[in-house]
Amino acid sequence: MKTFEYADQEIGSKDLAYIVASMMIGVGVLTLPRLVANHTKAFDGWISILMAGLFFLSFGWFLAKIISSYPKKTFYEYTTLIMSKPAAVILTITLSVAFLLTCSLEARVIANISKLYMFDQTPIEAVALVFLLVVIYAVSGSRVALLRLNLMFLPIVIVITLLVQAFNVTLFQIENLRPTFTTTITGYFNGAVETTFSFIGYVVILVYISLMNNPKDAPKMTIVGMSIPIVLYLIIFTVAIGVFGSLATAQITYPTIEIAKEIEAPGGFVERFESIFFTVWIMTVFNTTSMAMDITIHLFRSVFNLSRKTLILILSPIIYLIGMMPENTHQIQLLGKIIAALGFFFGVIFPLILFLIIKIRGVKNHAKN
Repeated sequence: MKTFEYADQEIGSKDLAYIVASMMIGVGVLTLPRLVANHTKAFDGWISILMAGLFFLSFGWFLAKIISSYPKKTFYEYTTLIMSKPAAVILTITLSVAFLLTCSLEARVIANISKLYMFDQTPIEAVALVFLLVVIYAVSGSRVALLRLNLMFLPIVIVITLLVQAFNVTLFQIENLRPTFTTTITGYFNGAVETTFSFIGYVVILVYISLMNNPKDAPKMTIVGMSIPIVLYLIIFTVAIGVFGSLATAQITYPTIEIAKEIEAPGGFVERFESIFFTVWIMTVFNTTSMAMDITIHLFRSVFNLSRKTLILILSPIIYLIGMMPENTHQIQLLGKIIAALGFFFGVIFPLILFLIIKIRGVKNHAKN
């Protein structure tokens, strides 16, 4: 008799692709068109997005290739094997802090946007608290069950997002895309740098490849998972520039949501479509935050001998308080830049360090043992 497919505590190859895509598609894409448009002219920002996407895509494959050589090994275990135990402890704690900050940022941004577009009379603190309570409930259960929520939520988010873009076809002005290739090299580079936060989500493979039942598929599935957000970002940016123009997009705080506000359904069938869009978008932000918190707990458990429930009780107030600390948009963006810097280290620099150590020290491929 065939074993029930979802009764184990492993994830399949397809699951990893959904996990990577869901982690990348978070609150970052809501401001992505504005950040890129601030450094590029007209429609030239698509080049910055594509350049950054291909850059991180190559490192995502490279990182997955290295990790998949150590199947069933956790982040702490394979870094100990390749480097040393003290280095593994430092790196594990640093990575856990990065994901903890991600939880705080996602909760704060969701609270800010909810107050702006949906609950204008509700305090930000209350919205963030309710959101975090739902996340805490989710991470208190099975890790694999939590990860498989991506298979249900991600397709819905993608379909609704694409529908929003399609509904704006009548407002799209091709003139807003011209002239092309007028941005300086520095502008392209700065635009690409601004996308870092929206691409670094692939570092979840540092932790979740260890749960795969077929780790050899990790590099391929990482590419598939990363390709989905890259295409989605390009579509969203194109529509934002086509509808608002480059100058207006650079001034709008959340262009991706404002695109939904421009929709006029036939016969007035749907009012305030941005509320529907944002409600659906909360699904993927919930997945992103839940996975970030799950990873934070898992990494701390690797170093400290504490139960999962104990860590949830300790970390939850810390996540909430950090999220409430920023007093303005500038400080929130600063928190995002800190996370982006940590993500860049673990997504780009860290795999290079691992590769060099493996080559120099001749650490054996653990898949053979």
